[in-house]
Amino acid sequence: MYEYLKKNNLIFFALLFLIAGCAANESASEKFILVNQIGYRPEYNKKAFTNIDADTFEIVNTETGEQIYTGQLKLHHKDDPSTGETLLIGDFSDLKDAGNYTIRIGHNQSVQFEISEQPYDDAYASALKSFYFQRCGTELETRYAGEFSHPICHAQDATYHVSTHMDGVRDMTGGWHDAGDYGKYIVNAGITVGTMLMAYEHYPTWFGGDDIMIPESDNSIPDILDECRYELEWFLKMQHENGGVHHKVTRENFAPFIMPEDDDATRFIFEISSTATADYCAVMALASRIYTSFDRAFSKTCLDAALKAWRFLEQNPEIIPVGGFRNPDGVNTGGYGDATDRDERLWAAVELYITTGAQGYHEYYRKNYQENDIISRQMSWPQVECLAHLSYLHTDRQSTDPKIRAEIVNSLVSYCDKLVEMHAESGLHVLLQANDYEWGSNSTVMNRAILLIAAYEETADTNYLHVAYDQLHYILGVNIHGMTFITGVGDRYPQNIHQRQAGADNITEPISGFLAGGANAKLQDAALRRAFTRETPPARSYLDVLESYASNEVAINWNAPLLYVMGYLNAVR
Repeated sequence: MYEYLKKNNLIFFALLFLIAGCAANESASEKFILVNQIGYRPEYNKKAFTNIDADTFEIVNTETGEQIYTGQLKLHHKDDPSTGETLLIGDFSDLKDAGNYTIRIGHNQSVQFEISEQPYDDAYASALKSFYFQRCGTELETRYAGEFSHPICHAQDATYHVSTHMDGVRDMTGGWHDAGDYGKYIVNAGITVGTMLMAYEHYPTWFGGDDIMIPESDNSIPDILDECRYELEWFLKMQHENGGVHHKVTRENFAPFIMPEDDDATRFIFEISSTATADYCAVMALASRIYTSFDRAFSKTCLDAALKAWRFLEQNPEIIPVGGFRNPDGVNTGGYGDATDRDERLWAAVELYITTGAQGYHEYYRKNYQENDIISRQMSWPQVECLAHLSYLHTDRQSTDPKIRAEIVNSLVSYCDKLVEMHAESGLHVLLQANDYEWGSNSTVMNRAILLIAAYEETADTNYLHVAYDQLHYILGVNIHGMTFITGVGDRYPQNIHQRQAGADNITEPISGFLAGGANAKLQDAALRRAFTRETPPARSYLDVLESYASNEVAINWNAPLLYVMGYLNAVR
């Protein structure tokens, strides 16, 4: 979210900038050994990166103090443009014994890490439970939220904004707070819930846990589905009688850093948009077929809502509002504007086809998918065509078109081959080039990993799988900041995320499980512009300070692909 500080916060943040700027400037001269701070699975790639000029590295068992491994360091990248470092690499993939270890180079030592069959269990559970802490319109009880509990918030949602040409109030309570702010947005929630439901649909056993300590745990329904349902119940409230779906519910301006229960400003319902309606349609169709095994009545409600949304889209074949949603004058909350709704409609059509089997939806997909470069970029909230294609590949409906399936696979493999090349050229094996270090760069990494996973599933080529693993390694410590980007996870992690409650609760530790946005070389907030310049190596453009919304905000659509990747890589063999 684009946000601005209240004047009375400037002195506090100026001190943070001074500290962070010094740390950023000094980091280039520090010696480091970068490893995945959580750990590695025995059979997969394990690499450490360092800027220490040495020939060998040692691995020590931290429980016994015994040196159990010696390996060679090789020059990997001289003057890496992303980090500004000359990087050496130490490969210890053939170390497979379970245990706790640290890497030693001369007098320098890495943080401790683990080798085990499922090292990411706790990190995954924290990332999933982060959605519980974003719940709106409910009390977060101490027995589930601990010290982060708070009374019910936003119990009066919401009033129609004048731009809707509607009057009165309507119950829009529930759902998740979107990101660092307390707004609720269908478009961003659409890709979020869609990604989470796909994770479960694709790999139900691996995402079937029911024990992360949310109110619905131990109810014989996977917690990932319980959490999604909390959001889906809010989705249902956002649909107008005509089938269209309102774009968002927010204040006119972002709230200051206050607790959610103290945010009592009027919250408005904004216009219907076709992007929101199509995203809603896709998610509801997807939800209908997943929840049918758990709650047939809810499944039918979801399908009825999806069909109603599709009828609205059929009656309004052009984007609504004209040119896409824009904030009305005087409104400065998230816009999630998009100039085209073709990809959202494509996703809606394919999910309705898979759920109902009706050929009309299939024909829409067949007529509107792109034959050239079907997959040419990762998914993101304004670009959801990849979700349509992945669903088409995963369905077992016999009426799918084998020619189209083959074209999707060929396009997927071609795109992922480019990612493999990017991986080889990258100093830290991360799938980010200079222009990719932008707002939410960490979610770009995770969404590209999802596509690599899909390519592996289609081809059984383990090279795709290992490159996907390296993306998780980046998030969990193999980055120039030597930190995990997930709060509460690892030896060093973000302490000052840009999130309203985090800035107001007077608790030193952050809520665990949130993925920070990551390095942003476009310097899209004042904190980044004070600490860095356009000449700064792009991977360094990250600050762990509250004001840096462009690098240190959290968001539901960033945590969703993290869940998909971490849950899959924690289980796949």
